[in-house]
Amino acid sequence: MRKLAPLTLAVLLTLPTTADAAGPYWAEQLGLPRAWTLSEGAGVRIGLIDTGIAAEPDLDGAVLPGADFPDLGAPAGDAIGHGTTMALLIAGRGTAGTRGVAPKAELLPARLTGGPSDAIAAVHWAVDHGAKVVNLSLGSGGKSTEYDEAVDYARDHDVVVVAAAGNAGEDREVTSPADRPGVLAVSAVDRTGKFRADVSVSGPEVGFAAPGVDISTSRHGEKAPTSGTSQAAAIVSGVVALVRSRYPDLTAAQVTEQLIRTAKDLGPPGRDAEYGYGLIDPVAALATEPAVDTGTPWWVFALWAAGGVLVLGAAFVVLRRRRP
Repeated sequence: MRKLAPLTLAVLLTLPTTADAAGPYWAEQLGLPRAWTLSEGAGVRIGLIDTGIAAEPDLDGAVLPGADFPDLGAPAGDAIGHGTTMALLIAGRGTAGTRGVAPKAELLPARLTGGPSDAIAAVHWAVDHGAKVVNLSLGSGGKSTEYDEAVDYARDHDVVVVAAAGNAGEDREVTSPADRPGVLAVSAVDRTGKFRADVSVSGPEVGFAAPGVDISTSRHGEKAPTSGTSQAAAIVSGVVALVRSRYPDLTAAQVTEQLIRTAKDLGPPGRDAEYGYGLIDPVAALATEPAVDTGTPWWVFALWAAGGVLVLGAAFVVLRRRRP
């Protein structure tokens, strides 16, 4: 059975292993202190499909009962540490060093040790247990349609799915499930907002960019900052939780459209393969009144987020061919 790999690159730098006294650079870069005056993610559950979550002071009160996929009867926790890092970035409470993007959100940990079929089951489980966001900081090479049913299931239940685009050096293109229609694929930028081709893959499926270089947390045993699109995806999942908390009546498609409208356009004008629609901007997403009366069908936004105009055009062709 093909296993899925967490998408993280270790960066061996002589930087502190916990947040700086003034807070991590990515919090300032994204304007999170201001964003937190508008929303802290309260009332939103985030399905974290990863390596599990270990006990950490910053996660006290943030983690709900989880499940294993497959269930091998192993003790709860996180032997690898990847999932715990993602949990801290998403919903760390800030009591011991890491305040996550959505510090009042709740986490549903789905510990994944198997392959795509187990990831699909984990998505179903998270959705069925009330997640409004699902984070997939993992991936496998090659274009795969295996995840389409799970993505459709999440979409049909009004859940936003966020996935890591893939790491340079390990992947050649946007990995699955990030490349699937309806998934928000996230690339990584550094503290200056520059896309880092030595860290992140690029591709037409990229929806957004977020900080993913030299990221430190308060996780016990973390020996160096890490870089990867895993971290960037976790940050975007946190932003989705902020928006869903502030605007609970928005559908998943409308949340996606809000993120598209308010992202900071970087690189060539418009959507591009490195930044997607741009750097995620939580302050703008929270402070801008949502455009909920556009009349645009939800599936247009899903297709925009996944593949842009080319995918949208292909969808119209398929629909026309299916007409009697």
